[in-house]
Amino acid sequence: MKKNIDIIVANPSGNITIFVKTPVPRSEYQTVASQLLAMEELKGEQVAFILEKADIPAADGAMEMCGLEFCGNASRSFGLILAQEAGDCGTSVRTVQVSGCDYTLQVELDMDMNSAKIRMPNPISCEKKQECTIVDFGGILHIIVEDLPASKEVFDLLKDRVYEQLNPPAMGFMFWDTAEKKLTPVVYVKDVDSTYFEGSCGSGTTAMAAAFSMGREDGTYSWSIPQPAGTIDATAVVKDGRAVEIYIDSPVDVKPMQTVEVEI
Repeated sequence: MKKNIDIIVANPSGNITIFVKTPVPRSEYQTVASQLLAMEELKGEQVAFILEKADIPAADGAMEMCGLEFCGNASRSFGLILAQEAGDCGTSVRTVQVSGCDYTLQVELDMDMNSAKIRMPNPISCEKKQECTIVDFGGILHIIVEDLPASKEVFDLLKDRVYEQLNPPAMGFMFWDTAEKKLTPVVYVKDVDSTYFEGSCGSGTTAMAAAFSMGREDGTYSWSIPQPAGTIDATAVVKDGRAVEIYIDSPVDVKPMQTVEVEI
């Protein structure tokens, strides 16, 4: 059956996210998302579904990613969408309920600059191994590797090794070029069996900030982390050699709502 659905396309530093405003049952998430991602004119990397009502009363709105994973870029983009719909001006704060996180998150907004800053969930753990750094967020596991080619072949080899041992619901390899100081994020979501070489990655940027914070003296540190389609700024508050607060920030371009046809 063909159905018209309303969507909003947001571009947070190149990590283009398609938000579905029309209610869609979870059982149809993958069906709808695969069709939206196949629409080349949208250039989407991921799909989020806006819920009719938040479960947590304090939230201004709720959304779920297609694979029910957490996504920082989508979360802060959602905060900006809510603020624009409410007619906010100047600086604003919106509280969002998002998949992969069991508490609400606050998005700090500058409506004049269309920038959205969010305090990210702290990693459950950040552990440096011999050849990599593993940052576990619960809903997604990020593995930082240095100076390896960011190719599909390398990613698939590394992914298979991780799933043999850890079997996370979602995972990313953050390919960090130490000479160029540039990040190439590659993310895999198990439930929808999707691999994306992302334009940018919010949780991946957070993982980098957590890794950069390890062993530092108490204080506040900031980094601008270039990625294939844009740069995300990260700020970490460090105490006792680890990050206790991490924020990511950058402008987000939100397109006007449009209607597309999908098969359900």
